[in-house]
Amino acid sequence: MNKDHRIGFIQLGLVVIFIFGSFALSKLLKSSYERPGQNDANDRILVVETVRVSPQDYRITFDTTGVVRARNQINIVPEVSGRIIRVHESFFEGGSFNTNDILFEIEPRDYQLDVKRLDAEVARASTALELAAAESEAAQAEWKQLNGEDEVPGLVARKPQLAEAKANLQAALAQLEDANLNLERTKYSLPFSGRVISSNVSIGQYVMAGQSYGVVFDSSSLEVSASLVDQQLEWLLDAEELDINISVTFMGKRQHFPGQLKRAASSLDVGTRFATVYFSFKDEVTELLPGVFAEITIKGTEMQGVTLIPASALQSQGLVWRVATGQVLEMWTPQMVYVDDDVIAVTGIDIEAEIVTSRISGATNGMQITTLEN
Repeated sequence: MNKDHRIGFIQLGLVVIFIFGSFALSKLLKSSYERPGQNDANDRILVVETVRVSPQDYRITFDTTGVVRARNQINIVPEVSGRIIRVHESFFEGGSFNTNDILFEIEPRDYQLDVKRLDAEVARASTALELAAAESEAAQAEWKQLNGEDEVPGLVARKPQLAEAKANLQAALAQLEDANLNLERTKYSLPFSGRVISSNVSIGQYVMAGQSYGVVFDSSSLEVSASLVDQQLEWLLDAEELDINISVTFMGKRQHFPGQLKRAASSLDVGTRFATVYFSFKDEVTELLPGVFAEITIKGTEMQGVTLIPASALQSQGLVWRVATGQVLEMWTPQMVYVDDDVIAVTGIDIEAEIVTSRISGATNGMQITTLEN
């Protein structure tokens, strides 16, 4: 056997020895490693992370975002037809107006003439009624001269003619009132202050009654729509006192407004599992427009004796593991006040307690543990 063959056999032998040695070492390490939960539950000792917590005064606070919207939008629909002779200087897209401002005026001459004509009709009907009343009195007097105290027949007393004259006067008065109303309607105004979303009127334009020429909204109808998870909605509906602040950035200016819960959806969105709620402004807000982004901060009343535990401490089935005397596990089902992604506010802990924050399975009451306190 030459020298090269001997070197080859030696190298092959070293490789075989290395492989068998690695395999043996791997088996030895694997057999010495004890995975939690593999041995008998009464013999194993879990290593868990814990945190110490204690009761304190706590005020539930959370933030959400929403969008300003107008609850009601009003179409600008004139009630009379005619040519526009005047338009409010702010009656354009984005403009604002006050209660009873004249937004535009329609040429009133035709309607003024109708009022004058019907004034004359009322005068004529009033004269006819006076004449009918006089003739009725004269006929009744003549009857009494001829027939003494006998009852005067209705036809003799001209009662039908008198009733007709009265009806004609009432009809003339109603027509005159309608004409005056149409004359008032030549000046278009609204009983609220608001802002203009769109406007399609200008001086000289002929408008028709019953057609829309713009859209406005009532400033007092502004509200903020936002989405909340079911836990937040449940707490919000049950809370007795709320401090709600609405913050917006509009036209480069940061503004804050006190708000209040207006109404909430009766069900969760099937796709997102969120519920839509609406917040209104406590005071009238006129400087905002629908579509503005808003941030809402909601604070509840301050509560005493509330303990905050990490959300990671909540195990399956809503239980929490506490560390009892002797470094053993103790099962506890907390009374949760509020839950979010980070912490859980609970009641029922009167003193400082050590809470397990590790997610563990297969644990039982009284199991021995070793803690790694955070």
